[in-house]
Amino acid sequence: MVRDRRAVTSGKARVAVILAAHGEAETARFTDNFSMTRHTLAHAAEEMPIPAALRLLISLLSGLRNSREFRKTGYEPPHNAITRRQARAVAEILDRHADAAGIAFEVFPAFSATPPFLEEVLEKTRPFDARVMLSLSPVENRFTCGALCRHLQDGFSGDELAAARVVSRFWQDGALCDLYRDHLFGRFSGVNAPELSNPTLILAFHGTLVKDAKGRPPSFHTGHEETQAFASMLKRSFEADARNMFREVEIAYLNHDVGGEWSRPGLAELLDGLKKRGVTDAALFAAGYFADGNETLVRAKSILEESGLERTVAISCINDSPAFCGFLAERITAAAKRAAAWKSRSAAP
Repeated sequence: MVRDRRAVTSGKARVAVILAAHGEAETARFTDNFSMTRHTLAHAAEEMPIPAALRLLISLLSGLRNSREFRKTGYEPPHNAITRRQARAVAEILDRHADAAGIAFEVFPAFSATPPFLEEVLEKTRPFDARVMLSLSPVENRFTCGALCRHLQDGFSGDELAAARVVSRFWQDGALCDLYRDHLFGRFSGVNAPELSNPTLILAFHGTLVKDAKGRPPSFHTGHEETQAFASMLKRSFEADARNMFREVEIAYLNHDVGGEWSRPGLAELLDGLKKRGVTDAALFAAGYFADGNETLVRAKSILEESGLERTVAISCINDSPAFCGFLAERITAAAKRAAAWKSRSAAP
């Protein structure tokens, strides 16, 4: 829990805010990395046929590889710490508006693959009058926003469900698009701006399964169409911005190699094409992620550095920037008011 509020909240609805992220191992220890991969694959196996023996083997190999590499490079996974900072910043903003909203907020970070686990935090927040939940991912799918809804439906009563709200559809939100543009173009202004010559901008997104191992469309909601729509909206927005200094804006995906065919082009595939076209400079912005972690700081950065381009730079995610945390707080407040209003009406004699 971000804040242990003990102040008197008489007359206010008590609303639990749950910020749910994937979660990553926070140390180089084998056990932490093994457990994270094991939980990730267990969730994936709910929809994809990944045999238990294969999941165990992958978890062992991934745990060993990550432990070895993190110790060798001194890498300290920041993802969970960023999520906790996001939660603290959102809590502070909500506190400033609690009186006007008539709501007492408490904010909880939760993770699907590492402690504190989402299902445990949901159970812990049962005593609250209402819940507002959001997945810290711009696009909802079966394993992000869908996981929130499934946990609720599987274990909570009708009244509890009615007093719950899930904030979603960030991929359609023009305000998020504005935040992204300000974040990225701000990085290219001032004395510390990257020194690139006529660079290409690459917007990277988490890839989605397009066809399963038998060539069939996935049987679950992958978020593929929403990701494509979000990518297209951002590409047009960056290209039209008066601050745009990029020769072109390209879209690429960070994919996994299990389950079948994934989104294209993959990041390595796109970079290879850029090199063949004579591009020498590129900037990568992981627009499909709200927080930096292994995917952006290790995997994507490694692919970028091995591309053979002369000059490259990776732009950080929006992480716990004040503008982003304010954006989240606005949407949480609106959802909390609706949930609290329902609770008030249902309790009226």
